[in-house]
Amino acid sequence: MLNILTRLKTQNNFSHNEQLLVDYILQHPQDVIDMNAKQLSQACFVSTSSIYRLCEKIELSGFSDLKVKISQSLHNYQKDVEQFDFDFPVKEYQTHYEIIEKIKEDYEKTLVSTANLFDLDQIREVVLAMKKAKHIDIYTSAGNIYFAQNFKFQMQEIGRTIHVPIDDYMQKLTAATSDDSHLAIVISFEGRGVSVSSLLKILKNVKTPILLISASHIETVVEPDYQLYISAYENHYRKISSFSTRLSILYILDVLYTCYFELDYKNNIEKKVGYYALMTSE
Repeated sequence: MLNILTRLKTQNNFSHNEQLLVDYILQHPQDVIDMNAKQLSQACFVSTSSIYRLCEKIELSGFSDLKVKISQSLHNYQKDVEQFDFDFPVKEYQTHYEIIEKIKEDYEKTLVSTANLFDLDQIREVVLAMKKAKHIDIYTSAGNIYFAQNFKFQMQEIGRTIHVPIDDYMQKLTAATSDDSHLAIVISFEGRGVSVSSLLKILKNVKTPILLISASHIETVVEPDYQLYISAYENHYRKISSFSTRLSILYILDVLYTCYFELDYKNNIEKKVGYYALMTSE
């Protein structure tokens, strides 16, 4: 399941009293593990009923369940929130060795951050939707096109064709000619630009199920059917490069491919081996 502390940090539909509790939990997670409900309510100046409403909103059975989830999530969450400059991981005059180490640290923290954002229920539902769909279309732009094409290549190796329309006209045409037998995967960090909004509206109108892969704070005109989250520590433009965002997207797509592969593991291995045997035979 999604790391509970990451969920508390990114979810934005809490009441005033619930938000007071969330802020306290995020600032003092270890202390909360050792508290009872009355102690936490006194520390936050809210009623104990607010605690149980919060637990219900984040789909937990009660305060004891919340403490267990905090305990399980704490280590990875602390690794995730350690101070690190994702926009400028490398500084002027650093040595090649320091550059190697900083890029490695950037990647390590990105993987932890993205893993903390995974929701196992969403992954399961998305993979089943991929299996059910007759057609899968990926809509994205700029450098993300290459990750979509890599995903297309991976799926082609096990006999599944993925469509990746590239220019704006072909994306809108593909969306307009789609229907409920398709699955649309839309990749957009913050949903910037007119194209994403237009695509989502078209896809919703033709009743195509939508998986949105985006930053957790994105606001869209259309509610997607499924959503997976990109690690969102980088600035949109003021940075050396999109080291973290690129890796986060690649990680998500690799997880989707591998979970899909696992649905029919032995058969997919036989397909890959068989296809390459045909390609290399003389």
